[in-house]
Amino acid sequence: MVRVLLAFFLIWGLVYAEKTEQPIVIEADTLEYIKSKQMIIYKGNVVVKKEDFTLKADTLEIFLDEKGDIKEIIALGNVRFVKGNRRGKSDRAEYYKDKNYIVLIGNAELQQDNNVIEGDEIVYYIDTEKAEVTGKNKRVRTIFFPEEKGNKK
Repeated sequence: MVRVLLAFFLIWGLVYAEKTEQPIVIEADTLEYIKSKQMIIYKGNVVVKKEDFTLKADTLEIFLDEKGDIKEIIALGNVRFVKGNRRGKSDRAEYYKDKNYIVLIGNAELQQDNNVIEGDEIVYYIDTEKAEVTGKNKRVRTIFFPEEKGNKK
């Protein structure tokens, strides 16, 4: 199941990677740039695409450092993401570049094929490959389908 978590969080790397050959396309109903806060806000039917990765949310907030590089990304409202046979959802998703971790908050769910991990909050520390799934309002749940013999990947 850690393999599932790792795969999901690595796809987030596709979204916030700053040195990339493939473009990141962000579409939304509105865009607001607030220079005093070094912040970009996309609102309404936000869709982020990079290669075969797609992220959808109601709002996407990008916080920049003094050099104009991304330091934090927050996706709010009906957050959904897909890459191949992997998908996830939550009410809110946060990425913190300085500490290199991602948090899915509220009805967090990760799925690969039929395997599912659910909790109120999923935190993934990219550098240490450590994941924590917590259930604040409900218990953590995992649905895991063993691989068939001869189908090991």
